[in-house]
Amino acid sequence: MAGNSKDIIDSLIAKFHAISGLCKSLEDENGTLKDRLVQCGQEMQALQQRYDELERKYNNLKLSQSIIAQDGSSVAETKARFARLVREIDKCISLLNE
Repeated sequence: MAGNSKDIIDSLIAKFHAISGLCKSLEDENGTLKDRLVQCGQEMQALQQRYDELERKYNNLKLSQSIIAQDGSSVAETKARFARLVREIDKCISLLNE
């Protein structure tokens, strides 16, 4: 019986070491996956910012194209009209500041 108990204890110790090694490798893999998750989150945030910027630019372009299409003028004429409006606004601001 004593020999049988020793075999059981040795078997349990071997299984414990195997499970301990497996647990350690799973903990390492978990750490690696957590690091990758943080990295993917940062990439996603950067891509979201880029997407927002491109969407803003697209909306601005769409607005400018609709302004040009409304009055049938060319891009140069529209730019000149906006420049004239900006100058008029600047004059109004300077008059208000006096």
